[in-house]
Amino acid sequence: MFLYQGPVKELDDKFVTLIGKFVADIKHGKIRGSTNRVLAMVTLLETIITESQYTTAVDLCGAIRAAGRQVMAALPNELVIANVARRLLRAIRDENRAQGNQGIEGSGESLQRLVLAASARRATLGTAQHDLREPLRDYIAELRGELESSISSICGQAREHVHGDELILTYGASPITERFLRAAAPRKYKLILAEGPDPTEEFYSELTVLIAEWSQSHAMANRLSAAGVPVTVISAASIYAVMSRVNKVVISVKAALGGGAILSEAGVFSVTLAARHYRVPVLALVPLYKLCPIHDLTPFNSSGSPHTALSYDHHEATSDNVHVYAPLYDFAPPDNVTLFITNLGGSSPSYMYRMLSELYDPSDYLL
Repeated sequence: MFLYQGPVKELDDKFVTLIGKFVADIKHGKIRGSTNRVLAMVTLLETIITESQYTTAVDLCGAIRAAGRQVMAALPNELVIANVARRLLRAIRDENRAQGNQGIEGSGESLQRLVLAASARRATLGTAQHDLREPLRDYIAELRGELESSISSICGQAREHVHGDELILTYGASPITERFLRAAAPRKYKLILAEGPDPTEEFYSELTVLIAEWSQSHAMANRLSAAGVPVTVISAASIYAVMSRVNKVVISVKAALGGGAILSEAGVFSVTLAARHYRVPVLALVPLYKLCPIHDLTPFNSSGSPHTALSYDHHEATSDNVHVYAPLYDFAPPDNVTLFITNLGGSSPSYMYRMLSELYDPSDYLL
């Protein structure tokens, strides 16, 4: 059978309980920030691999796929969490193929060997009974190290992209953007910080008490100013007016999509559209775990509390026919993004398909 056509294993009750606790912790805001969430997902899948009775590639893939589906069914908006399951599925494929090829003589590369290796990835798993749990533990340790160092790797490139006397614009408050701009402080640039919407997922869970985004933006501005960065805070309505003077736009994203588009906090589309109009480069800070092999975003957007768009104090002045929506995220097409800054360096949006093929197997795009 093909791996992506294989059966989904039925998980033990203790693993179902762990998945339920993981989902509840995210919904209740106990695990905040994308990095912490993917690390928690790695720990969850590691527990399933270590403590289950499954050892072969087919069984392990079935168990991981089952866990991934359960988590995504409960948290459809947490796109990056599913990427952890996809990474492990790819690791199982590669390790199973590597152990199956150990008996092949010669280690040199040839056109025939490359063709056979490509076809092997699409081939059946066969009846191999290799115990893959130990190699997977080593891979998980490497993956955890990559996730923990991803932000530092991106911020280490700050001085390559921000130069002296430049005017940089960013939108909203984000931990990764703040660390990136702080790392570039020796370049002696100037920063315009546009107030974003309420809330931003990197700071607060959607289901916890909402804190006004302007207060987060001002707090971030104060911290950057203390680090030696001249900061000017403006309202989102002023972005287009100042964009002609800006040298670069730096933003963080919730997810980078298969075609090079991005999903970020509400209002980012307007920012990138203004930058495109004035030919201002847009730099998107994207850790590799945020690369998602999806294109259709119809089911993935969500709305926050309507009072962030229209205060409850005005309910008496509004008609009963008024419906207030406060979307949390915005979609920006690939034409609006100039460069993705990942753990491995800068990449063009048109190169995203290649990076996705290196991280995931096409058969696992849909869990």
